[in-house]
Amino acid sequence: MSRSMWILAALLAAISIATIYKSEFGGGIDRPWAECKENLLQQMLSGACTPRAGAGLPKIGN
Repeated sequence: MSRSMWILAALLAAISIATIYKSEFGGGIDRPWAECKENLLQQMLSGACTPRAGAGLPKIGN
């Protein structure tokens, strides 16, 4: 294999290891905007947030 193929293989291996690590050990980053149905741009412009869990339902867990 040429040098560029080795670099590409190393990058793909690093990305796959990082993906597996993240899925096994949790997200690690708190993303409060992900709890809304609107996308981030709509939230920034309007300030509205419709919860994904449903309106009026208590949040289960922490």
